[in-house]
This record gives sequence, structure tokens and C-alpha cells, in this order.
Amino acid sequence: MSEGEAIRKLLAEVVLDEEDRMQLAVSCELLDSGIDTARFAEPFRLLVFERRRTLMGAALVQAGNHGSKPGDHLSELEAHQNLYAQQAGMQQKMFDRVNAVCAHLAFMVVASEFRGQGIGRQLVRAAAGIERQRGRRMLTGYVWEDDLVRLYERWGFIISPPETVYFFLREKVGELRAPSAVGLNLKEGSRLILLPLVPEVRAYDIGPAGQSFPAVVGVEEKFDPSHTEMPEELTAAKERIEAFARQQLALYGPERTRAMFDAYLGQAAKKPLSAET
Repeated sequence: MSEGEAIRKLLAEVVLDEEDRMQLAVSCELLDSGIDTARFAEPFRLLVFERRRTLMGAALVQAGNHGSKPGDHLSELEAHQNLYAQQAGMQQKMFDRVNAVCAHLAFMVVASEFRGQGIGRQLVRAAAGIERQRGRRMLTGYVWEDDLVRLYERWGFIISPPETVYFFLREKVGELRAPSAVGLNLKEGSRLILLPLVPEVRAYDIGPAGQSFPAVVGVEEKFDPSHTEMPEELTAAKERIEAFARQQLALYGPERTRAMFDAYLGQAAKKPLSAET
């Protein structure tokens, strides 16, 4: 059995769906082919723990991949395609900034006969050391079982609530700090675990009194306005809508124009997201 096949067989224990299974298979095949995956645009590494040529544990660490889907809090905007696309685009740009400083522990397993020997902790330490040297600030992962949650907590990980985790971005605008938060809706039943790789990463409760939520300060840097910019095609659509609204105001006055737009928005809300508007 090749090294890649042995790692795939061991890590198969924690593969939850077909997408994960394909990712693991491709990763192990590349390992057997001798390809340096650390040079990929979205690099990943396979870490192994072995003794006397016996594979005892393995981990797959990849680039941050959070926020690939719009959060549930955008669902109420789905009927209004332009606004939905704008908000989803802004959310993705913010997650791109989180992922740029984040490494993700996709899979990690210690063979059952070797558990309780600190092998998992050594794999995590190795992954954290490598990613810290590469400039990452956070190492994340997902867990579903309470005993694993407690284990990772002992290893220094921050544990999210079960439903949602927020990344709190602190940005310097002139001499001031401008906070913004982006929320990640977790996979059903899962919790995010996060290991800070630099002292600046902290967990806080933010939000109004009585409605605070846990968040992680993962990025602190100069303000980059790109995540607030509207995509070019949406800017053009916005200009056309504004020109049309001015024309209708001139022809029909504010009351009738408002009624026309209200009627249009009501019809748009009844159409599926894929329908033309």
C-alpha cells in the first residue's frame, strides 16, 4: 500500500460527504505523485505521524475556505436580485480577507490503537508552526462531538457556539479603528474551533447589551475599502434604475411613481430567484 493510500484509509474515518471524500482522494493521489502542493494557489499539506514506518496519525491542512455561500441572514433579500448580489458580494470579499490569514484543519485522525499518546496534539502543533511561519494568523476546523470540543479546548482552541460564528475585522481608518463583523453559518450540528497563531487574535462578546454574540478578532490592518465596493454590473444597473426613477417622477409625480415601484417590487418578490427581473 502506498503512503497516500494508507493516509486516505486512515482519514476516511472522518469523511462526512462525497465532496470531502473527493478532496481527500485527490490530495492523497497528489502526494503519491510527488507533487509539491504547497506551491498551489490554494495550498494544502498532508502531515503524518509515524514510528518505525507505522502510520499512527495524519492531518490535512488547507487554505482558509470560509464563507463560500451567502449566510442565512441574506435569505430575506433573495427576491431582490441586485441587492442580494451586492450584499453577497460584499460578504464574500470580507471572507476573502479572513481566508487570506486563515489555515483550515480539514481532517485529522489518530489510529484507534494509538490514541491517548498525545499524537493529535503534536500534529496540531506541527500544523500551527508551519502555518505561523507562512504568515497565517488562525488555524480553524469543525467538530461535531462534545468530547472532541473539550479536547480541542484543552489544546488552546477558541470554541464557537453551535449555530454561527462571527469574524470581527478591526481596521484602521486614519487614527480610528472601524469594526465590522461577518457571520459564518456553520454546518448543521457543527462548531468552529479556532487556534490563534499570533497574539492579536482574540475572542470577544460584541453587540448591544442583552444581544451580544461571540466573535473572533481575526484581522487588524489598514482599511481596505474594496469589500464595500459595488460590482461594476450592479453599478450600471443602479444608474439605469435611478435614471428611470427620475423620468417617472418628472412624468407622473412622486405618489404615482412610488406606487409603481411598490407594485414592481411586490411582483419581483413572488418570482423565483432564477427568474428575470
